[in-house]
Formats: sequence, structure tokens, C-alpha cells
Amino acid sequence: MRTHLYTTPLLFVLALFGFLLFGAALPTGGPAQAEESKDEGEKGEEEGDDDGGEFYEDETSFSGKEVTKAIDKGVSWLLKKQGRNGSWGGTKGNATYGGGASSGREDNPAGPTALALYALLKCKQPLKDPRIRNGFDWLHKNHKKPDSSYEVSAVLLAVCATADNTKMSKSADKAKVKPKLDGRYRSWATSLAKDLADMRTARGWRYNHQGQKESAEAGGPEDLSSTQLALLALFAAERLGIKTPAKVWEDALSFSLEQQEADGPDVTYQDPVDPKQQRTAQARGFAYIKGRPEHDEGGATGGMTACGIANIEMCRYVLTDAGRKREQWNKRDDAEKVQKSIFDGLAWLEKNWSPFNNPAKRSMNIYHVYWLYALERAMDLLSLRLVGSHNWYNEMGQELLNRQNPDGHWKTGSTHEPGDTLDTSFALLFLKRATKGSIPFGSVTGGSEDPPSDNR
Repeated sequence: MRTHLYTTPLLFVLALFGFLLFGAALPTGGPAQAEESKDEGEKGEEEGDDDGGEFYEDETSFSGKEVTKAIDKGVSWLLKKQGRNGSWGGTKGNATYGGGASSGREDNPAGPTALALYALLKCKQPLKDPRIRNGFDWLHKNHKKPDSSYEVSAVLLAVCATADNTKMSKSADKAKVKPKLDGRYRSWATSLAKDLADMRTARGWRYNHQGQKESAEAGGPEDLSSTQLALLALFAAERLGIKTPAKVWEDALSFSLEQQEADGPDVTYQDPVDPKQQRTAQARGFAYIKGRPEHDEGGATGGMTACGIANIEMCRYVLTDAGRKREQWNKRDDAEKVQKSIFDGLAWLEKNWSPFNNPAKRSMNIYHVYWLYALERAMDLLSLRLVGSHNWYNEMGQELLNRQNPDGHWKTGSTHEPGDTLDTSFALLFLKRATKGSIPFGSVTGGSEDPPSDNR
């Protein structure tokens, strides 16, 4: 029986946003050392599987082997970029975001390191690798409890990411292996999740804000981008049994909905569940902080529209208890509004589609590769292969493959420094489809009579 996205909350794909595991209980010497003896001699989860099957679905203009090769080169470059102390350096802000630096000085030193480690783990770099150990040891020693919401989110994401790095043979029954955090890793993640929830400025988060005691920045005390980063981290923790109060998710849902345009043109596009049918919706995008005078910040853009859709779906998933409380959800006064918001956001993406350039961005912090990764998050959360008529992974993946430098890195000049580290990490996460790999629940029914892909 066909599942309508507009009548029931979406069930996500058999795996989302990967978060891998440090393994055994942590000794006093630091988080990474726990893995050395445990992992010696073990083979990676997909070692030897280089046919690209997890990427290639007979619908791309490139092969899975091309993707695997690009990822391997990107991983190799990213590992070589690591400093001797285990870090990947700090960011250099080119604009002021919620108190961030605009002078070019390094800021948020934990951010690039946490992002790089997250990307490497999602690309199945083993935890026993001394470079991975050194990166986490550096974070644990210097940024166990970061100061800003951005860094807390990034570090929590990386720590939770260790829970999916469970080693097993290819013949193992992977469905029975549940991700988990042990010992001080779980304690670290639990502490970070609590700190992050406490850092909310009102209903969401703002880069570099340290909590409600901070004065509100011009334009509002929270923004859609940093709110999503926080939700992604809390969502990862939620998957591992580290719960966040429902009010946090309710508030984030409310804030995210308010960042969407109030009106928009009617757009007819392919139904995201049944491509044989057409759907009409209002093309309404999302803004970083709706109403700010700068168009790139106050108007709808591609990256923020993808963020808004993903935020709403994560909140809906948590608030429906992984779909188990759908009947209660459907009785909510705002249930139809939430569903319409998602459809209208998808219509905006169809109307403003670009396979690489961040739609509607003009001059400020364009973030082309981040746009691709933001889109991947939203589409894989919704388990959707198409944006309207566009096979997003095929079109965007080809753009990334074409733009990879011979040594393996990406650098578009459209993000903060270190732009090569950030672009490469986001490119790897997109190509690997990181969001598709970590949430254990069913995908949307694929057609009018087809059963759910997970046989539920």
C-alpha cells in the first residue's frame, strides 16, 4: 500500500548520519588508546568491497568505482593535512557570525578537526589508525568541553560518529549489531549533549553563542544553520540513547518553520513518493535568519532550504518517537502545516535547482560544497532519490568528481579558511552519503503497491 508523505510522518532510510564508536572503555591515557589492542588484526567493515555498490544504483552517469577512487584520494589528502599535534587547525572567519571573528585570525580551533575526523570515520578510516587516535586525543586534551555551540556540536558529532565503526566480517549479520558508546566516550557525549542543550539562546542556537546568558546578536539570537548543526549532533546522541528533552525539539521545530518564506509561486513537480504523479506546492524557501537586511542572510537560499527541511524532519521523527506515535502526531494542530512546509521546501528546491552553485546565494559566504552536503542530508533523511525530476546524487556527484584536484582535495574558494579542509570534508561526506548510513529505521514506500524497502 502506498505511503503518502502528506498523511503520515516520514520514516527515514535504513541508516542516516553515521556516527562511529571509540570501542572499549577509555583508559586514563586518553580516548584513542582504548582501541589499539582491541582492533589489532581486525579488518574494516567493508574492506575489499571496492565495487562501489553502496553508491552506484544503476542510475548514475559515473560508476561506483569512480566514487570509491575519489573518496580514497580525498581521505589520503585529508590525513596528510593533519598537523603533528593531531589537529587540522582553526577557522579564519571572513564575516562576523554571532560574535565570530572577521579579522582573519584563527577561531573555533576544534571545528575543522572534529569535522575532518567525522568525515574520515564515515569514510571507514579505522579507529586504530594512529592519526585518528591523535586527532581525538588532541580534542580530548584541549577541547573536551568547548566554549561555543558550534564547537560543542562538531565535537559531539565526531564523538558519536565512533559508534558506527564497529568491526565485523562481511558475513556478519549487520542488522543485529547496534551502535553504542562505552565508558568515558559515552560520558563525554552525554556531557556535550547536556552542554549543547543548555547553550540554546531561545529556541535554537547561534554560532559562537555560549548560552542564554549571552546577549542577543543583531538579527536574532539563533540562526538556521547553527541550529541544524546542533540538532544533527543531538540527533546522533539520541540514536545512542542520550536523550534531549522534547521541549528542545519542539522549540527548534517552531524556529525552523518561522525561517520559511510566507508565500511563493505554485510549482508542479514529480511527487516525491510516486514519480508517475504530479504534485503542486508553493515554492517557499528557508533563510539563515529570515528578515535580515542582507539578501544572502535574510532571504531564501539553497543551503538553508535544505537545512530547514532536514531540521523539520529530524524534529518530527524524534517527537513521534521514531514513528511510533504517528496517530498522536496527526492529531496535532500543526501536523498539516509541518507536512506542507516540507513539500513547499521541496518545490523551492525544484524551482531553483542547481547541481553545484548554492541557489540564490549572491556574495556572502556562498558555501557551494556545503550546499551539496546540506541537500544530501535532507534527501537521505526523507529517503528521496529525486528533487523534482533531478537525480540529485547523480548530478551533484558528477560535479564533485569533475572538480576534485589531482592530489585528492577540493577547494572552491567559497567557504572560510581552511577552505581545502572544509570543502574536502563536506565533499567526502556527500560522496559517501553520510546521512544515509546511520539511522536504523525504514524508508518511505517507493510506489503505489510496493512494500517498504525494509519490509516493514
